[in-house]
Amino acid sequence: MKTSYENALKAMNNTSPSFCAAKWYNVSIWLGNGRTASCHHPLAHKIPDEELKKDASALHNTEFKKKQRKMMLEGERPPECSYCWTAEDASGGNREGVYSDRVYQTARYTDEEIKALKDIPWDKNVNPKTLEICFDNLCNLACSYCNAEFSSTWHKDIKDNGEYKGMLTSGGHTYRQDGSLAMPFGNKNEGNIYVKRFFDWFPEIKDGLYEFRVSGGEPSRSPSFWHLLDICDNENFDFAVNSNLIMEESRLQRLVDASTKFKRFEIYTSAECDGPLQEFVRDGFDWDIWEKNMLTLHNVESIHRVNIMMTISALSIWTVAEFMERIIEWRKSLNDLQQFCMSVNILRFPSFQSVNIIDQENKNILADKIENSLEKCREFMVGWEANQFDRLIKYLRNVEKSYEDQDDLDKKHLDFKNFTFQYSKRRKKSLKEYLPIETFRWFNTL
Repeated sequence: MKTSYENALKAMNNTSPSFCAAKWYNVSIWLGNGRTASCHHPLAHKIPDEELKKDASALHNTEFKKKQRKMMLEGERPPECSYCWTAEDASGGNREGVYSDRVYQTARYTDEEIKALKDIPWDKNVNPKTLEICFDNLCNLACSYCNAEFSSTWHKDIKDNGEYKGMLTSGGHTYRQDGSLAMPFGNKNEGNIYVKRFFDWFPEIKDGLYEFRVSGGEPSRSPSFWHLLDICDNENFDFAVNSNLIMEESRLQRLVDASTKFKRFEIYTSAECDGPLQEFVRDGFDWDIWEKNMLTLHNVESIHRVNIMMTISALSIWTVAEFMERIIEWRKSLNDLQQFCMSVNILRFPSFQSVNIIDQENKNILADKIENSLEKCREFMVGWEANQFDRLIKYLRNVEKSYEDQDDLDKKHLDFKNFTFQYSKRRKKSLKEYLPIETFRWFNTL
């Protein structure tokens, strides 16, 4: 962390009430289809070809994004940043101990770097300091909330078995497509101008990077990912990879070998619920392989930390408390309270899988359950981590619908039930076998 959360918030408010430094210094780029966003919360937008031809930095500095920066400097709330506006409004604004993600995002940078953005022209190109890229959609899993655009396994499912039938919501329509239009260059990225322009741009920006993360798909399945690691050596930035860690020993060892090339190397892996539900929510997930690889990586000196990214959906929420307690037990047994830190990401798309489709009575029960587990675990957590669970609890109790959700609740219920039946049948996973009793009872009320 470059500055404290309190100082970051002060610097933000001194610029404008809607300011976030991530709009300038942070970028996520999906190179497989040429889309970009300032972080994971706004929907990614297309990188215009004419802008990219003129300047490779258009991978980050699109004209659209510059207009969002202008809004922030003038105190307006960009609609694409509704994730933070919803969280802030639900908890009564940003204050000590209760921060939205724009505070965490801004606190990555120094006080001077934050203040400098107030004085530069809103349309000036800025090199990112924290960068995340995704080369393609190659992935060995097909998670329930994912789709064919981001997973080649999802692509194969829909291509082989056809579209999901009877989907009514905007998010439901995603499962009627095999992702071919979203991956115009195929899984091997042949002739991909976005990947080419990234490798043109990389030498220009790498010396100014603090953090560089590669996501997917599953990066370890991507030839472009291994090419990137081949051209890196003795780099002065922190490097991280988002990996599901469902891989054989030889692939894991190759990742370990690459970890010595960077100032610091971290792994971010995805999981959020306990028992059979985890293997249902993330089809292809194998708990035994995941746990074995997690504990193996903990013992690698050149890997600074292994982090856990949780995606909270209407399917996964039911055993989040048990998952939290299990991870804390790992920490205690390893005598390492800084390991396996959990970030809590509340799913918004597809809306029919949002926790907001659950009735308030059950959401309150879940909030109480998570709160009870949190109180048992809090002393074994870092502050920001516990704060994210606190925020989830408040969200469950106070939020009925996210800003951008325009779908009717009845249609979301229909899509959720319809999708879950088809998903379980295609994945050959019985609902009675994989869903907790409480989940199954609620499911049958829809």
